[in-house]
Amino acid sequence: MEKRLILAVLLMSAVIMLTNVLFPAPKRPVAKTAADTTVDTTAAPAPATASAPTAAAPAPLPVALPPQPAVPGDTVVVSSELYRYAFSTRGAALVAAELLKYPSYTRNGPVELVPEGVHDFLAHRLAVGRDTLDLSNIAFTPSTRSLQLAPKSGEQTLRFSYAAPSGLAVELDYTFRPDRYSVAVSGRITGLPGGALLLTELGPSLAPNDPVDRRSEGQMAVVYRTSEGKIEREPLQKIEGRDTLGTGVTWVGVKDKYFVVAQVAGDSVPLRGAFAQHVAPLRRTLVEKGDTATVSLPRARVVTALPLAADGAFAYTTYVGPQEYHQLAVVGYNLAAVTQYSYAWLEPIIRPFVAAILAVVDFFHKTVGISYGWVLVLIGVLMRVVYWPFNARAMRSQMKNAVFAPMMKEIKEKYKDDPKKQQEEMVKLYREHGVNPISGCLPMIIPYPVLITLFFVFENTIAFRGASFLWLPDLSLADPLYILPFLLIASMFALQVVSMKISGADQNPQAKMMMYVMPIVMGFIFFNLPSGLNVYYVTTNIASMPQQLLLARERKTAQEQAQRDKGALAPTPPPARNRGSRKKG
Repeated sequence: MEKRLILAVLLMSAVIMLTNVLFPAPKRPVAKTAADTTVDTTAAPAPATASAPTAAAPAPLPVALPPQPAVPGDTVVVSSELYRYAFSTRGAALVAAELLKYPSYTRNGPVELVPEGVHDFLAHRLAVGRDTLDLSNIAFTPSTRSLQLAPKSGEQTLRFSYAAPSGLAVELDYTFRPDRYSVAVSGRITGLPGGALLLTELGPSLAPNDPVDRRSEGQMAVVYRTSEGKIEREPLQKIEGRDTLGTGVTWVGVKDKYFVVAQVAGDSVPLRGAFAQHVAPLRRTLVEKGDTATVSLPRARVVTALPLAADGAFAYTTYVGPQEYHQLAVVGYNLAAVTQYSYAWLEPIIRPFVAAILAVVDFFHKTVGISYGWVLVLIGVLMRVVYWPFNARAMRSQMKNAVFAPMMKEIKEKYKDDPKKQQEEMVKLYREHGVNPISGCLPMIIPYPVLITLFFVFENTIAFRGASFLWLPDLSLADPLYILPFLLIASMFALQVVSMKISGADQNPQAKMMMYVMPIVMGFIFFNLPSGLNVYYVTTNIASMPQQLLLARERKTAQEQAQRDKGALAPTPPPARNRGSRKKG
């Protein structure tokens, strides 16, 4: 029964994946709205013709910026133990974002999220009616030339200010915390009429920091949350032209597998418009084991529109950092949903388990001080302890069912031409002897939500990126020596042998075939999966062996006792008569 359950789970997973491939979600139609027309400043106007009436020219912008010389601005560096952000005084834009806790595998030094040559990351523009005022080229005055945040210091603010002779005044504040990657952005813009929108650039994409085998670049996407709380994802490689994301967006971000840059507006004043526009892909040259290859990275400009208050004030939060669950969760508005831990339909079920498992991982690693590799081993052992009663109940049910297997076979043979009578006799057998044919499967189904969650957590969490263990250089990559997949096959085969002895299925040819096939199939599936995932499953298999051996001994004892009871209840044959002792008459 356990083999059938495993096979059923594998088949269901295959059906789910094939369904997603054959019947993808329909692409949302691009709807033009008033807000979208205001946001889209890149569209060229249609040429006027003699037959078409000429539209009235829009009113001129009430303010103007003086000509700005094309010279690079100074750089203001904000640093803590977690990050090193650099802002340019020209446009107050982010020009560098180094994450000091995470090494980059495409450059020397820590992870850098801002692509090389991009100078408008988090740059701002102003939209007034159909006119746009570009703030990315003006020279701001910073409140300080550098900002250093100590580990236990409080919040510190970097202010950029600008005042034009025409009356336009801009104040832009970035407030940092030493222990968080989220940055509170606020300010005030005066000298504009009502109804102005603050446009913010979030792209294009992120700088590459991982080798190809991590599959990070394939997960580059725009992720956003609607005002109704729905999470939407748009892979960058599927964005063609201009794709409208929505007119009521709580937050929007650009992500790869491990890192994200996001703008969080909140529910009170959501983003009025957001769109992603395809731009030319970035050509990246890779050197892998001496071979040079060129990879095309998808890119897209992501622009958001935030309405200014009547007094010109605005506020939002920017997150520039890793997809670390607790760092994202503290921002709120379900920003932690940026990381996709399972299929979309399964996420509401998986999310609570994800939070619990990551809390356990953080406790053992950060509080107890255990390395991530040994944390996986410890969790594997603990999970077998937790599942001990479920597994024991399932195995004992299979042992009980095995006793009545000959009776079931006899009924099937006797009534093979009468299915209805066969079913009636089976039900009668179950009722008389208290046999439940599915009792061995139900306890095994209970742990499956946690097992599925562990698979996605170990596959996607950033905690294991770059973490070494024993001979493994990185728990997020496959075993370079392929030792773990073979250990997985061997441990699973051993479990299958013992399990068949317990259930009494060792005489079944089909069960024997499954005993040989299933470990090979699972080894093939896990061959190139992250080694951390293999460490966990090999540990759970080895930790399951003592219980399986105890149950096998229990079954053997029960069989011996049944033989003794059968011998005790058998009638005693009469003693043989000695003919030689009979007297002759």
